[in-house]
Amino acid sequence: MIVAQNDGVTHERIGTIERLEKQAGRAFCIGQAHNCSIDLASVSSVIIDRTARMKDRVLPKLEFQNAGEETLFTVVSLDNGDKFDTSFGSFAGVPVAAPDKQSSEASSLSDDDPAFQPLRAAIEAGIEIEIQMRRPALDQRWRGVVPAINPAMGFINLIAADFHLHLRGGTVASWRSQRADADGDVELAAIGQGGDPLGLVLVGPIRAFGMS
Repeated sequence: MIVAQNDGVTHERIGTIERLEKQAGRAFCIGQAHNCSIDLASVSSVIIDRTARMKDRVLPKLEFQNAGEETLFTVVSLDNGDKFDTSFGSFAGVPVAAPDKQSSEASSLSDDDPAFQPLRAAIEAGIEIEIQMRRPALDQRWRGVVPAINPAMGFINLIAADFHLHLRGGTVASWRSQRADADGDVELAAIGQGGDPLGLVLVGPIRAFGMS
């Protein structure tokens, strides 16, 4: 699972990475379940973390960090660590202090949250769209018919076999639209409460979002 996060947005692609390609300073993860490119110059270090668990499952991960030791994106092994240890077992590494977890208040989600509108419109239209996460170090994309929205724990959740999107309630203040190409597709960029783009971008035909 390749995980891209920013503020209250989490964009995850899930499945086998079938091949890696390197072009002009970027690495491309390619496969039926993956479509992302990584800016290699942004990555200064990689942390191997074997501590994560989900019930009885071991979920080791690689945290890719920048020079400021901020996590850019994460790659999580979902095979209980067997193949992970085959690849990285020889890296003894050195202990790294885990950052203090900041307490956060429970998220709340109202039915008129701005994040709902284009997603509901796309579900009703039944038209394929692309859901992108554009971050300085990683550009990750998924294309398909938007699955049913599952609100839970203050989050808007989209769950497909090879893709998860989790949006914390109140994260998106508005959507900024612009034409994506000459074929009539539009881009809707999610804007945060502070007025800055969150990196989440929806791309599709105008009619997919109830626009005219």
